[in-house]
Amino acid sequence: MPQYRTAWPPLTENIKITLAILVAFFLAGFEFTGFVRDHMLVSSREVLVEYEIWTVLTYAFWHFDFGHLLFNGIALWMFGGELDQRWGTQKFWTVSLLSALGGGIAVVLTQFVFGGSAPTLGYSGAVMGLVGAFCWYAWDRTLYFFFFPMSGKSLLGFFLIIDFARVFIGGAPVSIAAHMGGLIVGLLAATGWWRPKKAKRAYKQWKRRRDFKSHTGGGSRWN
Repeated sequence: MPQYRTAWPPLTENIKITLAILVAFFLAGFEFTGFVRDHMLVSSREVLVEYEIWTVLTYAFWHFDFGHLLFNGIALWMFGGELDQRWGTQKFWTVSLLSALGGGIAVVLTQFVFGGSAPTLGYSGAVMGLVGAFCWYAWDRTLYFFFFPMSGKSLLGFFLIIDFARVFIGGAPVSIAAHMGGLIVGLLAATGWWRPKKAKRAYKQWKRRRDFKSHTGGGSRWN
């Protein structure tokens, strides 16, 4: 009979610091609600009309309610601790903040192209960047997500399905743009594909796999 061992994600110092910062901003939001709403949240209007450029990052540190903060905090702990240990402090903070920035920029661009100016807030862009990086490192590794075995790529697909279902089926006020912007940054950080040489090499490897499978009928695997 298989034996299962519960392994809790590591609660590293940087995760604790991030959680403390998010809680502090959440509490401060009660005192400065108007200021936060008018000058800290990201939207195409705030950036392109009001020129409040800083909002593409500051939006990430505020949350709508405690449930919003709690969900992001749990996801940060579940996926960020292992990355913090793997990367070290400098890269952990760099990727986290760049993922938040990527989410903010994605919000502005999508609202500019498709319309809308609803403000966006929350650390989800940064969290999705960490989720993307975590899933990439565990791409073919067996994980137990709430006791269900799945690979990193399956877990990433699961997150994407849930995200889109919440918006397009459940009507939840979730910013797909912020999530996808953060996710892309996290994947680029984990894969290194933001470097042109590495992206070109990855493309050549993919092309060789495709050509090999086309000549062998797809029955073999390129390692």
